[in-house]
Amino acid sequence: MQKTKYKPYRGAYKEEITGFEQWLKNRNYAKDTIRADSNYIALFLGWTAQEQTRITEITYNDLLTYIDHSIRKEDSNALVNRKLGAIRKYYSYLQYTDKAIKNPAIGLFIRDRRQTVPTNLLTPEELTAIYENYQVIDLRSQRNKVIIGLLVYQGVTREELEKLEITHIKLNSGKIEIPAGKHSNARILQLEATQMLDLQEYLTITRPEILKSQGSYGIGRKPDSINREKTQTQLLISMHGSDNIKNSFLHLVHALRKSNPKITTAQQIRQSVITLWLKTKDLRTTQYMAGHRYVSSTERYQINNLEDLYNQLEKLHPLSNL
Repeated sequence: MQKTKYKPYRGAYKEEITGFEQWLKNRNYAKDTIRADSNYIALFLGWTAQEQTRITEITYNDLLTYIDHSIRKEDSNALVNRKLGAIRKYYSYLQYTDKAIKNPAIGLFIRDRRQTVPTNLLTPEELTAIYENYQVIDLRSQRNKVIIGLLVYQGVTREELEKLEITHIKLNSGKIEIPAGKHSNARILQLEATQMLDLQEYLTITRPEILKSQGSYGIGRKPDSINREKTQTQLLISMHGSDNIKNSFLHLVHALRKSNPKITTAQQIRQSVITLWLKTKDLRTTQYMAGHRYVSSTERYQINNLEDLYNQLEKLHPLSNL
């Protein structure tokens, strides 16, 4: 849903939203989480008003009606679950002010545990081309080249990119330490030789130059604030010196998609990398390199290798032509 669609609801329930946002901030929720949850609650408050039901009187059955309302508006199961998560937090916030209030959203979510098999994967040649064909012409593209390298050679996620610090790069040993995330384990991976050259230039020349522009804004979304202490240690920073690289990352993926229409998302690149690892490494090694907490997450990539094996057998087996 577009941001403009939230605006009327946020304006109508400004007082309720402000208190909720402050409660989330006090519990160290990320900025993006606070923004999304407050938007979802603004919509929910609008729905309760339309249903002429007080927020403190909402029941489990009322929430089932709200789920049906959301699904009818073609919300995905994942989005509905995010909305329910925000509602659970909102009632926890209300309980913080009034212990008598019950939380009707406790334990309520839509079950959708289907694990899809990665498809439309990129070949090793296509992955290499993404990195080698990216043209470096300025500070932005020099930084982006480093990001692309980490995507196609180490299969990192955006969350991991934002957590990387200068000290995680070990050029002397040719390795990188990837910190743990909300859904991934920490690991130490080998750097490619070509990456090390780009990283060295980025650390010694590009990054210091970007830091000089800290706080000066050009075209694009301006951050709410700049954490100057964090940017002194964070490896990747935005072009105006912010620690938040979400928009920079999205623009980069969009540019890559233009250069190769087969590229869809950064997740597709990561899935391709993990599938290729499984072709030359065992399951547990690949699990470690991918940062998967559960081996089942890695196992679903094996189906792609089985399909490759089947294709080879079909071509080579003497009975395949009968």
